[in-house]
Amino acid sequence: MNYLFQKHITRTLPPGNEKFLVKVHEAHQHYDYFTKYNKLKTKNNKYYEFGAGWNLVVPLSMTYLGFDVFCIDIRRLIIPSLIRDSLEKFEKNREVLPFKLDKITREEIRDGEIMDYLSRTHGINYTAPADARSTGFEENSFDFISSTATFEHIPKDDILLILKESYRILNKGGIISISIDYKDHWSYFDRNISIYNFLKYSSKEWKKYNPSLHYQNRLRHSDYLDLISKTNFEVVLDAPITPNDEDKKVMKTIQVSEEFQGYNRDELAIRGSEIVLRK
Repeated sequence: MNYLFQKHITRTLPPGNEKFLVKVHEAHQHYDYFTKYNKLKTKNNKYYEFGAGWNLVVPLSMTYLGFDVFCIDIRRLIIPSLIRDSLEKFEKNREVLPFKLDKITREEIRDGEIMDYLSRTHGINYTAPADARSTGFEENSFDFISSTATFEHIPKDDILLILKESYRILNKGGIISISIDYKDHWSYFDRNISIYNFLKYSSKEWKKYNPSLHYQNRLRHSDYLDLISKTNFEVVLDAPITPNDEDKKVMKTIQVSEEFQGYNRDELAIRGSEIVLRK
């Protein structure tokens, strides 16, 4: 039902070409961070992502960048038609991608065999349902981990467990690149509310608007840094996305819940962040 809603009502699936390219560039940004910040003595070129999503754009980008890809989801979200759409868009956009891509040879594959096909032709290993808090992977398995617009959908206590598990399975000198969106995601669908709208509600009130299918933890930048401080990771990049002038005007008009009044307004207005951690 969620897929049908996004396909026929909001028309956000499959993504348009522009949104597809944005996601590809986000994947390449993770890769740039890896090349800049890793201090691996030896490399196995194994990459891991949790929160792979509907169409596997980021995992596909990573396999084209030369990694053996392992990705998981808490529930099985992949849709064969969306993966075909991703493959078609990679082929269509070959000349404008941020990396070199050889011609993609595709086969006619039945829906139930799509992941076997990606495993055989692209080296993508996908598992769902799976638990990012306890993956079952061996210690020091991966050189590179990334997460794109996933942490904001995870409860606070689980984030710490996921970070500790990521530390365990990462090779020494490897990095995890994290992109987090701090905005109220309902504002993407309802233009009548601001990106800070969810800060108005107490936790009790927010439960009414926060279903498990579209859960938002409402954590702010300092909350994530506090969680990271409880791990053994070294922070090598802390890049909050600061508000523009219009955001600042909106923030001044918001009556935030008592639970958020301990934060200063500048911090509440931060739109998101790029954080890179190294083992």
